[in-house]
Amino acid sequence: MKRTGPILEVKNISKDFGTVKAIDNLSLTLEQGKILGVVGDNGAGRTTLLNILNGCLQPSGGSIYLKGKEVQFRSPADAMKMGIAIVYQSQELIDIAAIWENFFMGRELTRKMGPFAYLDIAKMKHLTEETITKYGHTFDIEREIGELSGGQRQIIMVTRAIQANPEILLLDEPTHGLSERVIRDIFDILRKAKKEKDTSIIITSQWYEQISAFVDDVIVLRRGKIAGQFDEQSADKAKIFKLAMGLAT
Repeated sequence: MKRTGPILEVKNISKDFGTVKAIDNLSLTLEQGKILGVVGDNGAGRTTLLNILNGCLQPSGGSIYLKGKEVQFRSPADAMKMGIAIVYQSQELIDIAAIWENFFMGRELTRKMGPFAYLDIAKMKHLTEETITKYGHTFDIEREIGELSGGQRQIIMVTRAIQANPEILLLDEPTHGLSERVIRDIFDILRKAKKEKDTSIIITSQWYEQISAFVDDVIVLRRGKIAGQFDEQSADKAKIFKLAMGLAT
């Protein structure tokens, strides 16, 4: 039976860095199988919010609820165990490692032979190629990441995160610096994951226009606070832009 109601609730979260309040008493809800956009100008708190939801940062106050149960993410590994994965804008891949090695970096698969465990290289290569192909792309998985373009690297990052089968996928500025064609490719991958796996997604962007055709709902952050919140029908690009820039209230 499909679960109904919010998969994630954030209630009155704050994050202070000394005297700077990066997130200020913020509350949001992510519905099961929905895509939530988070937009705002530089310094709005977009990445800080995702880092809290990913366990990279601990909130200064407030609560997080996952499937109705209050949780604490003490590390990214902790969040991953609870079904939350993240794709960063910075494309954190190892240039001198092959695509398949990057795909399973930090979560390598092993097989046992007697009392010993060995890396299951054949299975990791197979799953890497299978996943990338499933989402409409073809790569020589033996190629080093350093040989790929920025768009190709981002496709690897997104498909790698999906292969880990998270219930919630966080994406920090995944469209930044990419061509419209690559952005469409990435959105197609994410839509397929949403349809097949019922993945819930939070995606950040400085500009609403880049994600407007993709998200179900959007919140606008301004200096760590929610300046506006819209569903797909009520979202107005001009209004959202003005809220993000502090030109409207």
